[in-house]
Amino acid sequence: MTRIAFIGAGKHAQCIHLPNYQAQPGVEVVALVDGDLELAKKVAQKFAIPKTYASHAELLKNEKIDAAVVILPAIPLAETILCDLMTAKIPTISEKPLAWSVPSAERIVAHQKKTGSPLFVGYHKRCDPASMWAKGQIEKASQSGDMGKMRYAKVHISLAGDWIANGYRTFIKGAAVPPTAPFPEGDFAGMSKDARAKYGPFAGAHSHQLDLMRFLLGARYHVKYVDPSGVVLAVEGDNGVPGVFEFSPYNSTKDWREQGLVCFEKGFLKVDLPAPLAMNRAGTAELFRDDGGEALPTSTLPVFSSKSAMFSVAENFLAALKGGKTVLCTPEEARDSLVVARDWAMGLCPA
Repeated sequence: MTRIAFIGAGKHAQCIHLPNYQAQPGVEVVALVDGDLELAKKVAQKFAIPKTYASHAELLKNEKIDAAVVILPAIPLAETILCDLMTAKIPTISEKPLAWSVPSAERIVAHQKKTGSPLFVGYHKRCDPASMWAKGQIEKASQSGDMGKMRYAKVHISLAGDWIANGYRTFIKGAAVPPTAPFPEGDFAGMSKDARAKYGPFAGAHSHQLDLMRFLLGARYHVKYVDPSGVVLAVEGDNGVPGVFEFSPYNSTKDWREQGLVCFEKGFLKVDLPAPLAMNRAGTAELFRDDGGEALPTSTLPVFSSKSAMFSVAENFLAALKGGKTVLCTPEEARDSLVVARDWAMGLCPA
């Protein structure tokens, strides 16, 4: 039995992650930590979790656990918790983004390398069944060369949509718990006040899309052009492939529109992803090929089981604990997404 502790008892923990982990075979959620101890007790009662603590220090002192799930916003306390868990050699998965700033992320990455303790970041877009299938096809095409060279990548998103998809209907509201420490001002050196104001919301709201590009492209990438309106961001991968983001170019208030596209000389892979909190629903994917000559173009439209990306995150984490293969985001990849967000903000609002 894998003994897991949850740190954070808010909406995401209650409505998404706790149900998904408790649905996994061979898993026992043995403790719940939250600064709002009364909330932790109410949530623990609802999910039949035996122990509650007000701090991760109490958890580490009193419990023997195999892994931890950290569901906290990107605040200084979260960095402390992640580093303490790594020091204790407890494999951990953390909610996105990895940190509130690039320097914070770099400190976490350095600590992970120092301790060697497994740490993953829950960017669930890459865990959607459609994304994982598309990634496998992209890798096959890149290795075989039978679709020609990779030429272009695009990620499109309309954040005006209904991303909640009624996913919060059952959560228990707690008291507001203020951060325990201020953000270090030195972490934003070189950023104007306007750039810093743009960076925070962008790094939080769009970091999923920044990671999806990394996942599908299969390489690090860097900012090449920032549209002054904030709609278009042009990037280039270390593999030389150009990419484009389209950020909410139109309103779509009643549904959710999100798409990833990777083009080769002889075809493309495309994924359409559902609302983030849509339960029991996978995305869709298409493989289009046109080899030329007399052969007709073909489209492959696979059918996936009714499994959400969030559920797949839990599956991947548990597989990683057993030494299996995982598509989960590494700390280095998560840090690089923050670098892109910072460069976007600084390009939009230069000092």
